[in-house]
Amino acid sequence: MRAEDFEPFLLENQARIYHYLLSLTGNEADSQDLLQMSFIAFYENIDRIEAPTALAYLYRIAYNKTMTFLKQKSRYVHREPEVFERMADKPPPEPEPDYTPLINAIKELPPRMAAVIQLQYYESLSYKEISERLGITVKAVESLLVRARKILRKKLVKEIEGMGV
Repeated sequence: MRAEDFEPFLLENQARIYHYLLSLTGNEADSQDLLQMSFIAFYENIDRIEAPTALAYLYRIAYNKTMTFLKQKSRYVHREPEVFERMADKPPPEPEPDYTPLINAIKELPPRMAAVIQLQYYESLSYKEISERLGITVKAVESLLVRARKILRKKLVKEIEGMGV
């Protein structure tokens, strides 16, 4: 890939990669930082990247950067500034389906399982495409999905039983 192809590639894929990172981190600021670090790393190696595999290469960089970041972040207790702010009363929003238990359950999954769930259900990728992006075999994707679904099912059933529904 050539350096002059970088800007169109960036514009075409930055939103896609951002949403992928957001699903892995659950934090907008962290996702933006990781997005920038991923594209910088991509640009630094652009002369070694072939155009047909560029997107898979970028996903792999983003995944690796995220896993390193999450590993480092888990060593510290972190509180968001919003926890300490007092919020003004707002009119209640229109009721929407509450996906919070599902989102929280996905966030509690190991990072690889969460990534496979994100790519399968939110980005609608095939097993083959997921395996290419994450650099694992199709069988590994299938295994991760089965295990992730089983874990999610158990967590959601426990959550529903805890609610008394």
